[in-house]
Amino acid sequence: MSDGTKPASHANGIDGHTTNVNGHAKDSTAHNSAANDFESSTDVEADSYTTGDPFKLSHQYAYTPRRLRVITIGAGFSGLLMAHKFQHRFPEMQDMVDHTIFEAHSEVGGTWLVNNYPGVQCDVPAHIYAFPFDPNPDWSRFYASGAEILEYFKKTVKKWNLDRDLQLNTKVVGANWNEELGQWKVTVEHQGVQREDWCHVLISGQGVLVHENWPNIPGFKSFKGHITHSARWDHNYDYSNKRIAVIGNGSSGIQIVPQMTKLPGTTVRNFVRGAAWVYYRAPPSKHLGREVDDPNPAYSEHEKEQFRDPQYHRQYRKGIVSRTNKSFYLFLKGENNRIGMEAAAKQMAEKLNHDPELCEKLIPKWELGCRRITPGPGYLESFLKPNCSLTNSPTTRVTETGIETADGQHFEADVIICATGFDVSHRPRYPLTGRDNINLRDKWAEDPESYLSVMTPDFPNYFMMMGPNCLGGHGSLVESLNWTGDYFVKWIKKLSTEDIKAVAPKRSVVDAFMKYQDEIHKTLVWTGACSSWYKRGRVDGRVTALFGGSAHLFNRMIGEIRGEDFEIEYNTKNPWRFMHNGFTEYEMQETSDLSFYVEIAEEAQGHGPDRAKRLEKARAATNSASRKDSGTEVQKVEELKA
Repeated sequence: MSDGTKPASHANGIDGHTTNVNGHAKDSTAHNSAANDFESSTDVEADSYTTGDPFKLSHQYAYTPRRLRVITIGAGFSGLLMAHKFQHRFPEMQDMVDHTIFEAHSEVGGTWLVNNYPGVQCDVPAHIYAFPFDPNPDWSRFYASGAEILEYFKKTVKKWNLDRDLQLNTKVVGANWNEELGQWKVTVEHQGVQREDWCHVLISGQGVLVHENWPNIPGFKSFKGHITHSARWDHNYDYSNKRIAVIGNGSSGIQIVPQMTKLPGTTVRNFVRGAAWVYYRAPPSKHLGREVDDPNPAYSEHEKEQFRDPQYHRQYRKGIVSRTNKSFYLFLKGENNRIGMEAAAKQMAEKLNHDPELCEKLIPKWELGCRRITPGPGYLESFLKPNCSLTNSPTTRVTETGIETADGQHFEADVIICATGFDVSHRPRYPLTGRDNINLRDKWAEDPESYLSVMTPDFPNYFMMMGPNCLGGHGSLVESLNWTGDYFVKWIKKLSTEDIKAVAPKRSVVDAFMKYQDEIHKTLVWTGACSSWYKRGRVDGRVTALFGGSAHLFNRMIGEIRGEDFEIEYNTKNPWRFMHNGFTEYEMQETSDLSFYVEIAEEAQGHGPDRAKRLEKARAATNSASRKDSGTEVQKVEELKA
């Protein structure tokens, strides 16, 4: 790990240097940013890719990898998952990739580093919100606090040496695609000094829950009290005995309000634009297998000991994931969602003690799930306390002493807490220029578009974690990031071993994908009559944040490369150059099995000639049962009621 003071060097001895005494930071000797210099330092012949006659016979084995330089932006879950894949999950990548991670902050952690306000916790069950390669059996509670997640995150990074290729305090401030070289020129800044780096493959692992979104309210800067943001919490300020205005009721606002009401001498007023579903889709007891009253129950030492058995732990995690995936049909518009709305409204009304005014203001009229459903322990109950109130009258102006609303009211405040979320536009915060001088910030000014959330036209060799239309509302995001990382590795291997210079999705394919996503979204509650960040804060906007379909569908679609969807450019005019001398290295090794493809008779495996008939009979029986079972939807509704 480096603090970013010097240029990144080449890993695994590619530039002839070794790691320093801490075993993490690579030697930071400056390197030339020309592709030829980079490649000539490897064992690959100088004329293998970009020079000489591309149809001249090469003496290398087929599929000999070309070493690629990869830069990942961000050291949150996304960036460190990629580090694990390059170092551990796919050890062959050590011979293909020189990897550097640039992180703007002084520590790893991503969203859990910047979001450290009182009460911050994940609204996804802790046991499915962890690195898939190293799940944590020791979570203290069903929903983990931000501090516990960050502690686990840092411990796992050290355990697996994932900070080996990391440069901290190094902010990416620009990236430009060089068509001739097939490279990205990346400008980074450390301690106010800029320098240039480069890569063949650029991976964005920044996510959207990092950069705070401040409210645009007239007079905001005139306020003479204390102002803070949930993503930039001021821990040095004493919030006790203060009149506190909390703007927003998204996930952060819902968690902050009850914490502020607990402080001595506080008066808290929550300013909200609309209602939010504060609801447990599956109460913890459903997952725990025991009845609990606590909305965020602690795990017993006995349970933690059981989780230390990897097989038991896997089955427990699978149970949570299965129940989460089964509940996806709740997001379909129609009767199922209506039943779910009734259950959620009933639960919320009970927590509000059936107060008619509070129920009117806090229980949504729009579809369950149109905005993100948040468990929110203690939020609704806070409004039953004498020191907590709310208004849904629009905020019109901030004065020197407080906040005015459209109904003519003025709330005197000592503190304004902006729980107003993040910049979720997906636009990079720096100039990112692809082919034909297209700047992604400009291109995505209205609506961002992607290929399966991972790539976008006109930006070759640019891969995105948690890009537009990702799997951000379907359960545990970390699992989908894991699949996405595997997909990136498939492409990087292909680029390396098949002599590919650049790859980008076809514009026509992405246009069709987005158009069909719109059609699917019409059937889902995310296009309902609410304002949400899924639609960039608009009521009738296009759903740009979430994938239109189930997690299982996304998993299947991203499991393999659909080559027909891409424009592929090779390093030379010979797309078969990777065949080289006509032999694979594998067959030249004495211990290799050169007849691995010889099959055993199918009958010996129990797959005799009558197998097709048995399968056809089974299919016919299944189809017949399906036709008879016309009450499937009714059954699902009954399950919801239960």
